[in-house]
Amino acid sequence: MLVTIVLFICVVYLFISYLWIINNSYNYFKHHGIPAPPYRFFYGHYKDLWSVKSFSKKLQEWTRQYGSIYGLYAGTTPMYVVSDVDFLEEVYIKQFSSFHSRRLPVILRLQTGHKVHLFSAIGARWRRQRQVINPTFSSTKLQLMSPLVNNCITAMLNKISSIVHNKNTEINIYLLYKRMTMDVICRCAFGIDTDMQNDTDNIYLRKSAGTFEIDVDRLSIVKLTNLLPFFINPFRYLFLFQIAIRRILIRLIPSLSKYIEETPGSWLTNRVRDVVNIRRTSSLKRVDLLQLMMDASTHDKVKDHSDERLMSKVLHSDEVVSNVFLFMIAGYETTSTALAYSTYVLATEPHIQEKLITEINQIDWKNNNDDEDIYQQAVNLSYLDLFVREVLRMYPITSKGQSRECNTTANVCGHIIEKDSIIQPDIFSIHYNADLWGPEDPNLFLPERHSVKRHPVAWIPFGVGPRNCIGMRFALMELKMCLIQLLREYRVLAGDKIEEGFQRQERLVIQPEAIFVKLEKRSF
Repeated sequence: MLVTIVLFICVVYLFISYLWIINNSYNYFKHHGIPAPPYRFFYGHYKDLWSVKSFSKKLQEWTRQYGSIYGLYAGTTPMYVVSDVDFLEEVYIKQFSSFHSRRLPVILRLQTGHKVHLFSAIGARWRRQRQVINPTFSSTKLQLMSPLVNNCITAMLNKISSIVHNKNTEINIYLLYKRMTMDVICRCAFGIDTDMQNDTDNIYLRKSAGTFEIDVDRLSIVKLTNLLPFFINPFRYLFLFQIAIRRILIRLIPSLSKYIEETPGSWLTNRVRDVVNIRRTSSLKRVDLLQLMMDASTHDKVKDHSDERLMSKVLHSDEVVSNVFLFMIAGYETTSTALAYSTYVLATEPHIQEKLITEINQIDWKNNNDDEDIYQQAVNLSYLDLFVREVLRMYPITSKGQSRECNTTANVCGHIIEKDSIIQPDIFSIHYNADLWGPEDPNLFLPERHSVKRHPVAWIPFGVGPRNCIGMRFALMELKMCLIQLLREYRVLAGDKIEEGFQRQERLVIQPEAIFVKLEKRSF
């Protein structure tokens, strides 16, 4: 009886202590003199964020109310929401060593060891991977891959030609862009020749699309681990155990595969591994991202070290698989969405489109059969570059992926940021800040505003600093080459349902539902 009473008292004491710790954690921003919206006990601001349609728009709304630096509670974890560019310059660039990692949902932290890719890697492992992969995206390597990209764009234009019978034909061009960017990824990253424009039910296309249909932040397991971070490891092991059991059951009873389907991510990863194994035994070498990474890989143990002299200069073979998978996913939806936004602007701002056509007409593309030369000219068209930058200013593709976690307590612009706190940039408030982008109204589409030098953190669609998007140059190359080839052949006109389809939704990527346009064949 006495033991029972003691145990009961201990449980009550632990419960009260736990409640006291939670309650005390909500004094963080008050103690630091940072304003914050009203929170809910235990949930912090999660319930508000889970219920909104657009995470980015909600941050923008709170920024107008609470200023350029304010606080939210991700459960009990402090999250600084920042649109002060000087503060962010410290975080992303000047004090990068204190903010070098991203805060990721538990489901994106399942892989360990050599299966960790560049997006989720931290510390010395991230530095090694970044240094090894960086040369893959050099101008020389991109130029070599440009013919593969151009072939995919040509296939899309052939498809457009077959379905657009006159200038009154209305199409959802976003679907064609998705197929084209998946073709590019399969050929340039994966090493597989595909024809997504005609093979619309292609399994790679379906599985890649499936990875974006899930809003990771709204999964029950992610919500639970965000609210109860000390349960992250048990939840991780439980999730991995479920995956392992599923695989074992399918291996033992193949007929169960009809009822127990692999997750899209697992399916794609396994296919990448199959291709890597085939390529390792083949004497034929291709010019693609996979081959470039395989050439810089090993099966032996790799060493991560803070001293670069002691660090391995190669990828482990498992890291090749995980990073090719990453490039497939990152390069598919993001680039097609950027093209969708670009086409929306072309259709709704015809005077801008005419300026682009005029610039493109200055180059004799008809007589230029050198794909590698086309690459050089594409990336050097000045007005096209300003146009793309303005598209990505007004319509950034993602916000959540640019958060940072404080790895060690730091002083940023007079604010003491404690370890494990989150820094979340409010990209829309930055990109629409009149002080940063004036004197013209930042709500107007004006490519010329980018000819003026701005603050280094005023434009961050690809992030900024050492951990910016490694595939930025590849994405811009693909984007510009596609727009050039499209405008060489067509004028883009607004479809009757263009505004209806432009309703945007936000998961990891901020994307429209559809882009309905009409295409008018150009005469030269």
